[in-house]
Amino acid sequence: MFDFYLAVSCHSTRVALCAGQWRHSVPIVLISYVPDNNLSNADRLILEAATASRHPSPDELQEIIAKVAGSRFNPAFRERVGGRIAGLSWQGRTLRGGDTLPPVEVHYLRHVIARREWPEGATLDEYIESIQEAILSPNVHIFTSLYGSEWQLGIIVPSDKWRGPHGGDWIVMEYRLSRRHPVTAYQKNGALDEVVTTPHRSNLRWLPR
Repeated sequence: MFDFYLAVSCHSTRVALCAGQWRHSVPIVLISYVPDNNLSNADRLILEAATASRHPSPDELQEIIAKVAGSRFNPAFRERVGGRIAGLSWQGRTLRGGDTLPPVEVHYLRHVIARREWPEGATLDEYIESIQEAILSPNVHIFTSLYGSEWQLGIIVPSDKWRGPHGGDWIVMEYRLSRRHPVTAYQKNGALDEVVTTPHRSNLRWLPR
């Protein structure tokens, strides 16, 4: 069994409903499917917050934070290296764009080694440590959004000691509900709304702490 939710865009088109009996100009919708039977309570709270069906209480928000803090990039998944880190040397070999690696390694190489967003010499373990610190920080900002067709929960926290030569003011980590794992962690400059603004993101909601 699947639950599905509609995310409304800002564009409109004319559609026919009820076998042509009702025609009206309505917003285009994008459907995001999330398996209902695999949701933990914390994941269900994230989905309810993201779809604005209810707002989490302070205790429920702590449950959400604890769930995300306890998760890791999915070690069983493989992510394509792509052109951004092709040519780098990693674990005794030169990476090619078509190679695949565990997601945490791809994002470490992309953001720490290639883009130098983290301090020089930061290790893979330190990259993971910085993400955990960000999630549990008392200065954290939390948001939900629809990224493409995927519901996500995001964490934003000042980068502080983790800011590298080309780093930003903020560490941003995003947890994807359909995967039950983080999918990225990077640094970025700007005001909070600017940090999360992208053409691929809609239905942005900030969760008050």
